[in-house]
Amino acid sequence: MRHFIFGMAFVSAFCGAMFPARAEIDKIIHVCDRQDRLCPEFRPRMKAPDGWTRDEAASLKYGASMFVPNGQTFSNAEVIIYAEGRYNKDRTELIQWVAASDRDWATTSGQNARITMLPSVNPKVIINRYDNPSLRDQPIEVIAHYADLDKDGNSYVVRLAVSGLNETAVLAAVPLLDKMIVGAKIP
Repeated sequence: MRHFIFGMAFVSAFCGAMFPARAEIDKIIHVCDRQDRLCPEFRPRMKAPDGWTRDEAASLKYGASMFVPNGQTFSNAEVIIYAEGRYNKDRTELIQWVAASDRDWATTSGQNARITMLPSVNPKVIINRYDNPSLRDQPIEVIAHYADLDKDGNSYVVRLAVSGLNETAVLAAVPLLDKMIVGAKIP
């Protein structure tokens, strides 16, 4: 019996070394489009930062984990943090995926929109600041992008973002984004 337990411990340690830890993606199916069809949703498993809570109603409505400061809701918060997974069917390299996403954003965001690359606490994470003064609700966002795999081997790009009504509120919350990145098990 001792040999069996030791052997199982060895196999578990060996498998853990072969398959690196990864952040987990929750796959959720819900009814959408006025109950005409089922829609997939891919939520990275993230904990709310200290002093924040998950707004469950907004998370369901927008298909992402929506975090707001304690005592606030999505509708009255000056700043929010959200985490969403985007299915990466073609397993596009992260830098190419972000570049294509940024091109799409730039072509639809108007003349004064701009993207600025920011430093990251993790070399596997791309962080960009998106400024679009023409938007009333989201004139500034800071978004961290990283690649992830789920337990079935499916590929995703996770977007972890701080979004808000003004630059001061967003920049004050960016250190929380860094802490969430450090806490995520990014492969």
